[in-house]
Amino acid sequence: MNRDEYEVLLAILDEGSLTAAARSLGRTLQSVSRAIAALERDLNATLFHRTTRRVQPTAACLKFAARIRPALVEIDAARDELVDHATQLRGSIRIAAPTAFGADFVSPLVAEFLSIHENVRVELVLAEQHLDLTKTDIDLAVRLGQLPDSTLRAKQVGTLRRVVFGTPEYFASHGYPAHPSELALHDCMLRQHPLRETWTFNHAGGAIEVAGRFRSTSALACNAAAAAGAGIGRAPIFQVQKLLDAGQVVTVLDSFEPEPVPVHLVWAGGRSVPRRVRTLIDFLAVRLLPGKAEGVI
Repeated sequence: MNRDEYEVLLAILDEGSLTAAARSLGRTLQSVSRAIAALERDLNATLFHRTTRRVQPTAACLKFAARIRPALVEIDAARDELVDHATQLRGSIRIAAPTAFGADFVSPLVAEFLSIHENVRVELVLAEQHLDLTKTDIDLAVRLGQLPDSTLRAKQVGTLRRVVFGTPEYFASHGYPAHPSELALHDCMLRQHPLRETWTFNHAGGAIEVAGRFRSTSALACNAAAAAGAGIGRAPIFQVQKLLDAGQVVTVLDSFEPEPVPVHLVWAGGRSVPRRVRTLIDFLAVRLLPGKAEGVI
């Protein structure tokens, strides 16, 4: 039995396509295609009818999947029983997360997890850059944005809105932009380049080059400067939600918001995942962005 190939088969059926299955599993499209081809050779059966646009499961595929799905669930349950599920989790877990998001969202949940599992230790590594999980011994990472193809496993847990904002006083003095192109008339907070950079919006807004007199490599510093009236900022809404609630800043160009940023949990593929890490993944998956439609905040 090749458990990996069976998981790929079920992911394709659940997600509707090879591409979506690869994204869900944190694998490359090529590796997913190879797994299905190998499974078809082993079973001497055609599992999918392939066209240039989609794959359609055969009747034999659907029947086979219906039989193996509960079997795989039972295997997982049996494995957990074998290691005695009642035994307390033990050991260390290293988590990586973006600085602001990790402090605001991940850290409180880690504290809650530790209160439940008294023999677990957690190190939370906060960094803006994506750390190599294998080279840094990171067990689990929280990542914002689209994921490139890799051997990492991934679970999307929600999305984050991105907003453009400034103080009411700034807009009273300089005017409210009605279209992203009008940002050229304003000072914008810069992150990437000392003189100007490009902000992207939805299809109605396009890609707009903005400029400004304040620049910082820190998103929090840019937000603080915008909140002090230095100009217009752009950020995931969670970074400025308290300022919005207090009325210190207001959003503009809401109808031009870009697609929300996906939030994923990622961990290394190709190796067994300790039960303490699997438990934390399940814990964070349902709590990281709770109570929001499709995890949007």
